[in-house]
Amino acid sequence: MRIAIVDDDTVEHLILSELGRAENPDLEFEGFDALDGFIAADPNVFDHVFLDRCLPPYDNFEDTLTQIAQSGYAGHVILMTADAPRLDTSDYAFRVTGPINKIDLLNPGRLAGCLSGQA
Repeated sequence: MRIAIVDDDTVEHLILSELGRAENPDLEFEGFDALDGFIAADPNVFDHVFLDRCLPPYDNFEDTLTQIAQSGYAGHVILMTADAPRLDTSDYAFRVTGPINKIDLLNPGRLAGCLSGQA
């Protein structure tokens, strides 16, 4: 299973990939510090994407989700934030989970729950 982490804080890449591999050593993680880099890397090679809320120059999930939708991504997007606003994600062709507080992802089993769709 291939998982992208799109977050401008590279420490988040390290934390999530280490936690994920501790739960399942077969998981493959790749970090991107900007949305443009993720889109340029062919998003559809990833089964799941952990997406941060504030990715310069974007300020919110609505902007980044629109860009991902325009890229043709068909996988699963897991929204991460330190501040979890509610939003309507029903218009997207891909599955969206969250937003989930980043601190909650540190709880044992929470990351695996997100990947299995039981978040």
